[in-house]
Amino acid sequence: MSNNTRSTPYKGEYMEDSLNRFENIDSIEWKIVSHLINSETKHADNIWKILAHDTDIDALSSASVPKQDRDKLVFKDNGEETSKRVFLQPFVNEAWSEQCSSVYIYVDEIIPQDKARANVIVTVEVIVHAEASVIRSNADQISNPNANPNDSDKQGNIVVTRKNRATVLLKSLIAELNGLFLDGIGYLVLDQTLDKKSGASLSLWNSRSFYGYQIKFATKMSGVSDNPDVGF
Repeated sequence: MSNNTRSTPYKGEYMEDSLNRFENIDSIEWKIVSHLINSETKHADNIWKILAHDTDIDALSSASVPKQDRDKLVFKDNGEETSKRVFLQPFVNEAWSEQCSSVYIYVDEIIPQDKARANVIVTVEVIVHAEASVIRSNADQISNPNANPNDSDKQGNIVVTRKNRATVLLKSLIAELNGLFLDGIGYLVLDQTLDKKSGASLSLWNSRSFYGYQIKFATKMSGVSDNPDVGF
């Protein structure tokens, strides 16, 4: 018995309302990484010092990491990853055992407010090996003009001699990224009045061999069009 039924290609139609197309959402991770590579603030300086010097207790007192060396620490070509420290994805490697610190940046969640606007949660994960958690403070205000004066007493004597790598990265990433404007997207903020999921919390990974923080920034996105053929 032959089948003479002919199929007709189907093409759907769109509702007439303009809807959020999230056209630039896939550029968020790289724009954050690119900003960190090129930033010259003291916070970015400390981030890269920690990432470049895996177990060095004096990492904060080391020389600044040049931009070309920062770029080499970014995982951007797939394949081998053990020498990389910044990733555009969540931390999912259960076999990871490097005694180091690393940062993972990714779009975590979309919470629509209506058809045209949405809150987007961007998560930055700070991962530190438990056996490389201690770092020496760079609180000497003579050798380090950018030292936090709160780390010393009124006479200039250093009070804070040791710090937790994960906490230094937490502070530095929040200070560097909170309020950052990403072109075509919006401002990254830690602000629960924008979204209740915004904040930071401690996490443990890989059978408690690694610990750190999940920092959840929120941003409001609205890129509307009445069809997916959106202009850039």
